[in-house]
Amino acid sequence: MAQPPGDDVLVVPPIPLASGSVLEPEDDGPPVRITKVEVVVSTEDGGELRIPLVQRHGAWWAP
Repeated sequence: MAQPPGDDVLVVPPIPLASGSVLEPEDDGPPVRITKVEVVVSTEDGGELRIPLVQRHGAWWAP
């Protein structure tokens, strides 16, 4: 049986982590539409976990 997560396990809260649907570029160009937002977690062993967020109700949420 798997052990339950401990106090140090990463938890993404059930709240919107970002809002908006466009991003202003660094130059003076027009805003561009956002198609994907991810939280990227890098680990000390060189691994990487990408957690794609879901767009709902005008905000980006954890899945």
